[in-house]
Amino acid sequence: MKCAGCGLLIAQPQATPAEMDAYYRRTYYEVMWPDDEGVWRENRTAHQRTAWPILRGLCGEALQRPARVLEIGCGYGAMLDVLRTEGHRPVGIELSLKAAAFCRTKSLAVVAARIPDLPFRPGGFDLVLARHVIEHLADPREFVARMVQLARPGGYVAVETENARIAQYMWDRLRCHLSLRVPPFRSSTDHTYVFRPAHVRRLLEDAGCESVDSVSFSERPRETLHWRLYKGLFRTLDRIAGGGELVMAAGRVRTHA
Repeated sequence: MKCAGCGLLIAQPQATPAEMDAYYRRTYYEVMWPDDEGVWRENRTAHQRTAWPILRGLCGEALQRPARVLEIGCGYGAMLDVLRTEGHRPVGIELSLKAAAFCRTKSLAVVAARIPDLPFRPGGFDLVLARHVIEHLADPREFVARMVQLARPGGYVAVETENARIAQYMWDRLRCHLSLRVPPFRSSTDHTYVFRPAHVRRLLEDAGCESVDSVSFSERPRETLHWRLYKGLFRTLDRIAGGGELVMAAGRVRTHA
């Protein structure tokens, strides 16, 4: 479904909490993304090239010196390794036992847990980061509020997710409308929400962040030549319009009530 007012995309029907827990604890990495080493290597290269410079630009104050960083939903730990290489002290939280175990083979500090059951005190991190997590959740507001609690006053909170408004999605919707068909869902159907940049900025602001900003961008995964040419056209249109397939938003946690 699509909100006629703000454009938020919402999956209907939604999975139950028990179904979501079972899927992300076991199925997601054991069935959907079983090649841990391959996924880690590809993602690490992409993050070092694209996501890390954007994160550094949005959260520069928190990353000017060795920072204590918490990544919630760290997956196979590609971004954790980038942060470590850049001189920071990253810690990861991951629901999947398989992914958490793989992270430990890379000597990364990762705890198998989930919000709200985290073994960390409030205000203990310079930066709290969640990448490709918020779209899976039933309550994004509660999740972002918890992220803000974990960051120190004056620290940063950053969220990365898919961008709902991209050229390819708008083209797919137009084609379906012209042929009197129902438009497809924007992304994987295991995603509960798909946000626009303004949605993510609003979540951060409402949770207690200031100086909130966002960047839309695209990473380049491995693709066939045909798909790369097709997707490349839309990525070019997004770049001209200042958009991209992904959005990263960040803000500084307020130091006053």
